[in-house]
Amino acid sequence: MDERLVAFAIPVFFLAMAVEWLLNRRHLRNKGLVSPTGGEGGYRLADTLTDLGSGVGQQALDPLFRVLQVGAYAWVYHTAGQFKDFWDLKSPWQWLLALVLVDLGFYWFHRLSHRSNLLWAVHHVHHSSEEYNLAVALRQPWLEKLVDLPFYLPLALIGMPVEMYLGAFTIDLLYQFFIHTRWVPRLGPLEWVLNTPSHHRVHHGVNPAYIDTNYGGVLIVFDRLFGTFVPEREEPVYGTVKPMNAWNPLTANVVVWRELAAASAKTARLADKLKVWWGPPEWRPEDLGGPVTIPEPNPAERGWDPPVTMQAKLFGVAAFLLLVGQLLQFLWRQRELTLGQQALFAILAVGLMVGWSAGLEDKPWAKPAGAASALAFGLGFPLVVGWSGAGLIVPAAAALLCVALAVRIPRLAGHK
Repeated sequence: MDERLVAFAIPVFFLAMAVEWLLNRRHLRNKGLVSPTGGEGGYRLADTLTDLGSGVGQQALDPLFRVLQVGAYAWVYHTAGQFKDFWDLKSPWQWLLALVLVDLGFYWFHRLSHRSNLLWAVHHVHHSSEEYNLAVALRQPWLEKLVDLPFYLPLALIGMPVEMYLGAFTIDLLYQFFIHTRWVPRLGPLEWVLNTPSHHRVHHGVNPAYIDTNYGGVLIVFDRLFGTFVPEREEPVYGTVKPMNAWNPLTANVVVWRELAAASAKTARLADKLKVWWGPPEWRPEDLGGPVTIPEPNPAERGWDPPVTMQAKLFGVAAFLLLVGQLLQFLWRQRELTLGQQALFAILAVGLMVGWSAGLEDKPWAKPAGAASALAFGLGFPLVVGWSGAGLIVPAAAALLCVALAVRIPRLAGHK
């Protein structure tokens, strides 16, 4: 997605989330539904910051991986692409065809992301929230661009221009933001063709009847065609089968990788050590207990939300605002920056997320981590965009405010 388009879209996303929160307050109350810990409006602060931090991290890392993704697609298109004369960038019908084909590629990538541990380790991030709201749509995997390209390369082979592929991919992605909501009801005949909030709520459910269903992006027709469609019959329980129980976006992106590495090290047979990585998520080697049966969700295991101090919450909000404010500047100037500067921004962004999540998880090292990450961001960001300009005064002052808030974070007495 074009980085300047993202910069314009960010305020729209925030406005949409605010409207949803207001609508949810009435809708969920009338249905007797709340978040797992009673969050009014279907949002919880720490969970939402984890969602948004994941989205910011994805955008910070995007330029580093997009070079590989777009470059590989363009190389296949130019060296092996057939039927190039068929495609016309001015034809609305061909744009519609492009969107259908991109959505087909997304369907198979999404489906295999739930059926192969190697891909699930990447995709797990998006499902790790126990809420279901528009912020969850922004809880994006950081490594997805390293694994999804093979599912779109057939489009390069049939000669779909790079511009058309990227445009259709962007439309497919933006549409999916708006289906991550609980207050939109069933939509009648539209549900035969389109992926709707109802269909996608099912996809995010951990109820055994809902596992591994409704993989579509814009369209639901491929699920109907390939036998993976299930309608919404009961309110889903959201999250992952094994709750993550963390507010750290970095943890969300590495937790399954750590689990797979541990399982591969523990199992005895070489074939099992390899299958751990390629097998489906419910598969386990016999010496580690054998395949897992997906249980009904246990409410006692849901709704992890450790108590934290108001200072930790204030630091989390302030650090996030600092980060997203500079993300806008980063996106606007991204084309002028070197890969080294872009990599530095990604490192500083991840560090700041680790700092604020330590406070929200009431870690004993929250105070030094928060202060150090905010100070590093304040000192390091000028290296990303250059030292000159009055525009650096605001982020520098904001970083100092974050440092001041971080050093005031106390632990809750007796909380482990």
